[in-house]
Amino acid sequence: MSKDAHPSGESVGLRHRAEKHLESLAAKTNHPPSAAQMERLLHELQVHQIELEMQNQELIESRVGMETALERYTELYDFAPIGYFTLSAEGTIREVNLPGARFLGIERGRLIGDHFKTFVSGCTRPIFDSWFKEVFSTQNKPVCVISLLKKDQSRLVVELNATLSLDGREGRVVAVDITARKAMEEQLQQAQKMEVVGQLAGGVAHDFNNILAAMILNLEMLQLQHELPAEARSSLVDLEALAKRGASLTQQLLLFSRQQAMHLEHLEINAAVADLLKMLERLLGENITCHQLSDKQKLWIEADRVMLDQTVMNICLNARDAMPNGGVLTLEASLVEVTPEIAPMYPESRTGQFVCLRISDTGCGMSTDVLKHLFEPFFTTKEIGKGTGLGLASVYGMIHQHKGWINVESAVEQGTTFRLYFPLLLKTEAPQAEIPRIPSIEKQNGTILLVEDEQALLLMSTRALKMFGYRVLSASNGEEAFKLWEQHQADIDLMVTDMRMPRGMSGLELAEKIWKTNPSFKVIIMSGYSMEIVRDSALGESTYTFLAKPFNLQVLAETVQQCLNADMQKEV
Repeated sequence: MSKDAHPSGESVGLRHRAEKHLESLAAKTNHPPSAAQMERLLHELQVHQIELEMQNQELIESRVGMETALERYTELYDFAPIGYFTLSAEGTIREVNLPGARFLGIERGRLIGDHFKTFVSGCTRPIFDSWFKEVFSTQNKPVCVISLLKKDQSRLVVELNATLSLDGREGRVVAVDITARKAMEEQLQQAQKMEVVGQLAGGVAHDFNNILAAMILNLEMLQLQHELPAEARSSLVDLEALAKRGASLTQQLLLFSRQQAMHLEHLEINAAVADLLKMLERLLGENITCHQLSDKQKLWIEADRVMLDQTVMNICLNARDAMPNGGVLTLEASLVEVTPEIAPMYPESRTGQFVCLRISDTGCGMSTDVLKHLFEPFFTTKEIGKGTGLGLASVYGMIHQHKGWINVESAVEQGTTFRLYFPLLLKTEAPQAEIPRIPSIEKQNGTILLVEDEQALLLMSTRALKMFGYRVLSASNGEEAFKLWEQHQADIDLMVTDMRMPRGMSGLELAEKIWKTNPSFKVIIMSGYSMEIVRDSALGESTYTFLAKPFNLQVLAETVQQCLNADMQKEV
């Protein structure tokens, strides 16, 4: 018998149901069903059967899809780096994911039923209360930033965002950990604040430098008067010493503001620190044990030796004051590779190879509040009269002026560690130092164009130059000076000009204007600021001589004489 001769069980079942249905219909109508009716009904049942099977398959696939979606949701809910909280209108925690529980440092099951507010830091509770009320009272989606207090009492800064459930009875709260971001923002704000303070300090130091320069010149010229009594001469010496002390303070302000004139040289940092420690050991005292750690690797940097010594000394003397009963001071230089992954952790850093000078003490340490203000000028924790508050401010300026940065780690009763980062200089041997020739000061001839906006300094510098035998043409700004140049250029041998002046023309711009008509004209530029400002000239520094403020008679006379006598100008 062929395969078709044996209908399947499914077909037999359908036919049997069809026959039953037709028999029931025939009993009601008293007409037996025809074969055609029988076949049509059977076909309809088969189609219906297929439809049911397709619907059943769709239900199975839908269930599998829902299970997959539920699994995916569970993974996202419990393993996303974001805390999810479901809160009642009263603030009770009804549901929380695993990251949310980790934010608080408590098991998820133990959080259900607790009030979310109990984990909000006290200082930010008013912010949370106002925000949570707004969540349930408006259609807005407010955002707020609060601090959460973890089980171990550490704090976590989180950003909260929320929406209401469809029935309006629950708040769906998303918590994002922004602790690291806030810390970086605070560091950046501190750096920006220090930049503004530095600009202010530099401006104050500039004006003060002019006043001090005039005072020092005046006092030295008075001391040259032979008829002065001994008592008056002694007082003048004391006044000069005080003026120079004030000049030293302005140098610290300029160092903080990164505007002090620098004299860079190639230094091997281990050798430089070792030389300084020989002197420091006497200043630190017998109860301070000082260690210098080194792996004998030569680490070269380009730095101003005086600034470097002053910076290390300021930090070490502060460390001494933090260890009144004795302690250990450790200095260590090492090579550090700053990678793109590390650099973003410190706003002022950058990638590359750097020399890190670590200075650690075992002293009393500093609080977080003190650390925030550590490098601000005139900020000090010392008693009145025992500190100017400029030591660490100058450290901050010095390290940035050397294109580096500084990090400080400290905690109360846990000591302090300073890390100073300098760009690595690829050098293997020390350069041969040149021995400068100091010319004798004699009566000179020549005409000098002197330009200075500070009237007291202009007057005293004019007197001093005339005393040395020069003819002096004086101007208080660039416009006046250029008019004098146009009238007397055939007679003028040298121009001595301040860098910063009023009326929009700097000393360098004035010089460049003159060089257009006389490229070989000799110029001395005076400034209390860094040579980096003067080096902005497109003509380069070989066309002028630099004179740092404040200066005394000896330096002024030698600089002018060297400039007039030199075939090629060099920076003094």
